[in-house]
Amino acid sequence: MSNQSSNVTKVYGWETFKVRFDGFESFLNGVMAGHDSVDSPEFSCFGHQWLLNVYCDVEDWDDICVSLRHRSLESIKILHCVSIRSSNGKEIVPCPEVHEETLPSYSIGQCIDRSKIMDALVEGALVIEVRMKQAVGTDLRDMPFVPENPFFKMMHKTFLDEKSADVVFEVSGSDEVRSVGNKRAKKCPTVFHAHRFILQECASTLADLCTRVDLTPVPITDVKPDIFRHVLYYVYGGKLTDEDFLKTNAKEILDAADKYGVANLKLEAEECYVRSTVITLDNVMDNILYADSKNCPLLKEATMDFIVENREEAIEKLSFENFPGHLVKDLLTAVSMEKKEESDAGNLSNTRVSTLRRML
Repeated sequence: MSNQSSNVTKVYGWETFKVRFDGFESFLNGVMAGHDSVDSPEFSCFGHQWLLNVYCDVEDWDDICVSLRHRSLESIKILHCVSIRSSNGKEIVPCPEVHEETLPSYSIGQCIDRSKIMDALVEGALVIEVRMKQAVGTDLRDMPFVPENPFFKMMHKTFLDEKSADVVFEVSGSDEVRSVGNKRAKKCPTVFHAHRFILQECASTLADLCTRVDLTPVPITDVKPDIFRHVLYYVYGGKLTDEDFLKTNAKEILDAADKYGVANLKLEAEECYVRSTVITLDNVMDNILYADSKNCPLLKEATMDFIVENREEAIEKLSFENFPGHLVKDLLTAVSMEKKEESDAGNLSNTRVSTLRRML
């Protein structure tokens, strides 16, 4: 019986090998003659050598066992399972629950009903899929190194690159002033270089300001330079890792992200603002109106929850004269959600904002 194994695909860290046992039907017929085991050729995965061993269960001749054998000396921790498909690709022996094993050189077996294997034969051959993934905790020093796709790093290097830029912004916040003797004068604007095609994909509203084809500076007067720099840095794939800066300036970053169409940054700033802001009876109405004007559902949900939780004080001390009528439904939703858990998956109106965002 001839055997052939080949690596066919890699998905999210999983490697799948197809191992073919030609003439497997003849092997089954010869089991009674004492030929009760067959090995595949060795194959390489994660820098280690492996093979499949197929044999009959000595305690139950109706079962065929498939064993993944580790042939290298070094240990490795893996997730693994095997599967068998029919000639039309249907999985007739599905992959069982994935197991995690730390392997030196012993093997792991999986028993399969002989009748299912007979149904899976393709012109007398058995094809077995082996799925393997390296588990957390494996020593990576002996692993072959494959560098990551460099596109992100290369693109990130173009941030503020004057040589390749085709857009220039001059940013001067409206309240930016400097002292000159006894006088106060506006500071010189801060210059930022950018690239039109990146802005068009990641900050569409900001890109719409760049109507000139030359490098005539585009004036930005309603955002502070340090805020604008962080927004532009995010547009180029950067992360706002300075938590203190983000907390202190969450509202300004949110405003700028909303104004210039940087949607994900707006969500991040909104979450930080909600997390770092203590909602009180003194500021809840301002926050409701702000959330409504900026379309910030997470902040709106937090303010509605506060009113519901403190309803007695809210009724006594808050004025609802300026409360937008279209927000009454949101307030009633908060009341409804206080009384029951979000268990009805089909009723999205009673689903928390964070849950909805995870579903997108």
